[in-house]
Amino acid sequence: MAWSKNGTPETLGSSGDVMTILDLSAHNFHIILTNTIASGALSTQATFDNDSGTKYAYRNSWAGGADGTGVSKGNVQQWDGNNGSSTPQFVVSYLCNIDGEEVLGMYWGIDQNTAGAGTAPYRRETVYKFTDTTQITRIDLNNSDSGSFDTDSNLSVIGSD
Repeated sequence: MAWSKNGTPETLGSSGDVMTILDLSAHNFHIILTNTIASGALSTQATFDNDSGTKYAYRNSWAGGADGTGVSKGNVQQWDGNNGSSTPQFVVSYLCNIDGEEVLGMYWGIDQNTAGAGTAPYRRETVYKFTDTTQITRIDLNNSDSGSFDTDSNLSVIGSD
């Protein structure tokens, strides 16, 4: 099973609230890599195939705390600004994208928190599903908070069968 770049990665040339990959090949497995450089507060959500219908459900933990859930949602909550932070965030998401099955995913995210070794970073773990049963070919990452994704924020995907 060989992994290769899937779709055209998006690296922002200026601040914005959306990063999109429109041209994913329909692979069985994806790794989604997100590096967001914040310009102000971020609250990020992911959608697949430009579908914001109530087809998403997730379970997550913020900084090792109790599980939270979201069902019948219009997106997968990626980062909700619980820490009030506007520091860089890095997320690695694994996606099982088998044709005829619901899309299943899990991700781990880290937020820098305050710079320097004197403060531990924040973390978030999430498992999720998207109830469409066709293989996805588009990913959107949207910010709904007062800040924006700053220049050089990046959304990339690698895929494999």
